Amino acid sequence: MSLSDFIRKKRMGAFLTQREAAKLLGYSRSQFLSNLERGNRKPPLEILKRMCEIYRVPEEEMKAEYIKQITEDAKESINQKWDERDSHPKKSK
Repeated sequence: MSLSDFIRKKRMGAFLTQREAAKLLGYSRSQFLSNLERGNRKPPLEILKRMCEIYRVPEEEMKAEYIKQITEDAKESINQKWDERDSHPKKSK
């Protein structure tokens, strides 16, 4: 499960709409939260900590999901860069 799916699931488990949750997080519109839940934007750590309070999620659980996501993102990025290097012909001297 991606971090964005985890966040959406926990918000829904707290019986909050995006609009309600966004207001509790200090945003006047739900667009910010929508972008997080669709994976279009990475959540700042301070927002994840606030979500723990609002959604009643243990901080260790949220932290573990965050670490899992950034680890997956790093692996994907490295694999892409590695593959790009392999696709470029090497210059001979």
